Amino acid sequence: MNAKTLYVFYDGKCGLCCACRQWLTHQHRYLNLQFVAYQTPEAKRLFPALHAYEPDKQLVLLSDQGDLYLGDHAWIMCLYALEDYRAWAERLASPLLRPLAKRFCHAVSTNRLHLSKFF
Repeated sequence: MNAKTLYVFYDGKCGLCCACRQWLTHQHRYLNLQFVAYQTPEAKRLFPALHAYEPDKQLVLLSDQGDLYLGDHAWIMCLYALEDYRAWAERLASPLLRPLAKRFCHAVSTNRLHLSKFF
């Protein structure tokens, strides 16, 4: 990966999404993470086709090189960008753990609005 910046399109109205953003913001990073609420004009300017990827249903991440990551792959890439969690990202991307990561991300995404009440 040659990217230096990852644009993380998240739901700016979701408490869980905002809490995750806050946590990610405070981590030491190898890559720059730019957080953009998918509801904003900036999101449309940066990625005009964003809504085709259903950012209201899954995390969407775009690299400065044009690589697109969705759902569990986007979450794994967020972890990959972090100094203390890159090894976890590599483990979760392995064939053994990838199905588990996918199920977990799907469950969280499906229930994020209910989980938001706690944040």
